[in-house]
Amino acid sequence: MKKNFWAPLLGGLAAAALVLAVLAAVLLIDAGLLRLLGVRCASFGWLFLYVLAAAVIGLPLELLTNGLTGALFQLGWATRRQANFFFIPLDTLCSVFAFWLADVLLEPVEANALAIVVVGLVSALVSQPIGKAREKGGENREDGD
Repeated sequence: MKKNFWAPLLGGLAAAALVLAVLAAVLLIDAGLLRLLGVRCASFGWLFLYVLAAAVIGLPLELLTNGLTGALFQLGWATRRQANFFFIPLDTLCSVFAFWLADVLLEPVEANALAIVVVGLVSALVSQPIGKAREKGGENREDGD
């Protein structure tokens, strides 16, 4: 049986293009929000690079916060709502640290603290690490929903 070489290659390229498109959309939204909140930069390209650097720096921190809140929920130490409420300030602090570090590394961008905190908080509020589908066995746990 002869396998088609092009099908998996085109499928992989399509998946990669989709992931890059979603990443670019998120980066553009963050960069636009930062620009509206008064971040000064040499050009929009530098601002886009700033947000990309913050995303790369913040990736390990985001994995840590998602893992920690997921572990608290899976071990039964927190309900879904408690774990998500714990995630919001933790993820906000990690995002603020990542944006601050990117601000230190990239001199053409001058970010103010308010803009960094607002973007970190919006990012934390938009992402919900523990959805209803992750609950154990699909059963409803008592968490006040």
